[in-house]
Amino acid sequence: MNIDKWAINESLLQAYRSTFVSSQSFLLAVGAIFSGKSHVLVYITVAVGLAVTWLIWFPVVRARHRIVDYYKFGHELTSAERSQICSEHDYVHDRAKRDQTNISFNIKTNWRKTRLKLDFGMPALFSIVWIALMINEAIPPDFVFSWPNF
Repeated sequence: MNIDKWAINESLLQAYRSTFVSSQSFLLAVGAIFSGKSHVLVYITVAVGLAVTWLIWFPVVRARHRIVDYYKFGHELTSAERSQICSEHDYVHDRAKRDQTNISFNIKTNWRKTRLKLDFGMPALFSIVWIALMINEAIPPDFVFSWPNF
């Protein structure tokens, strides 16, 4: 039963990642279409893209990967034993309880290399692209950059 909960939550985590990457790609396409046509629409699209990234994507995926760990590393325990150590809710929302439970689960952190790349690196990369789009929109079309002569 615990393996089923782990598998379901792992599938949800993968689906959330895929959904968020798709939504960001769509929003970036919209922002690129508006670029050079409407500063206001580009800035609104950038704001929506950054808000989706850091107010929805990051917290949702971070919570889901914690739930995956809760069931993955606690799968040998019965539901009652696992709940006695820490509830799923507390594991997600209470750092002190999560840290104590991770000691029981024999893991140091919930942020492993792959997760850092996918669940932090991807949002950071999209944010960089959003900021680049905003900067590009702010630069006047007749601006010419030249290196100073020394």
